[in-house]
Amino acid sequence: MSRILTVAASTFRESIRNRTILAIGLLALAFVASALLLAELALDQRFRVIMDWGTLCVSAFGVGLAILLGVNQVHKEVRRKTLYVVLSRPIARWQYVVGKYLGLALTLLCEAGALSVALVSLLVLDGHAVPASLGYALLMAFFEMLLVAAFAVFFASFSSPYLSGLFALGTFVIGRSLPTLHQLIERVEWPALKASLKAGLAVLPDLSRFNLSTQAVHHLPIPPEAVWLPLLYGSAYLLLLLTLSAWIFSRRDLT
Repeated sequence: MSRILTVAASTFRESIRNRTILAIGLLALAFVASALLLAELALDQRFRVIMDWGTLCVSAFGVGLAILLGVNQVHKEVRRKTLYVVLSRPIARWQYVVGKYLGLALTLLCEAGALSVALVSLLVLDGHAVPASLGYALLMAFFEMLLVAAFAVFFASFSSPYLSGLFALGTFVIGRSLPTLHQLIERVEWPALKASLKAGLAVLPDLSRFNLSTQAVHHLPIPPEAVWLPLLYGSAYLLLLLTLSAWIFSRRDLT
């Protein structure tokens, strides 16, 4: 366990020192703060605009950072030849993969936490009460980032950075659109094609379960099962992806 934590700590330190990551974080904070400017145009819908724009920025920048970090963590060390030094030490490849992911997750936690604090601060400064549902929405948005990061790490375990990024982004877009895609598939008249499409979608995660921003914006009640069921579902998916990533990376030829 200490080896995994050592890799995680090293990954986290490297990430927060990366100027590109810092620039993305500052840009994200600026976008969240711009909600106040957009609220000036909304007249009596200031709360809704701040909530809509703020939660969108938290989710969008978080997912983008998850993909960027996930596909580059291992490839960067392979390119710099530093990976061979790490693996020459008494550490298994699966421990390396898990450690990298934990460091990535900690970086995302810091980013999501900073943006969430900024959003809550904007609501308070603008004189609005902070709904409890916002906490649930931000929690689910963070877990969605973790899932997307796991997919990015999974694709990066056997593909190039560019393809890994495209695959991870495509998985996110399809996962968010899964309910709509299911409705479209129901209109397909060929039984064989419909069955094949349904089987293909069954493999992908339903990321729409993690989007609770609408409930938070409109003060709608969020039942407990709308939180813990997706968390259990996502946790199982995440563990499966990490297991597959570690297994593939352990058998990958790095020469």
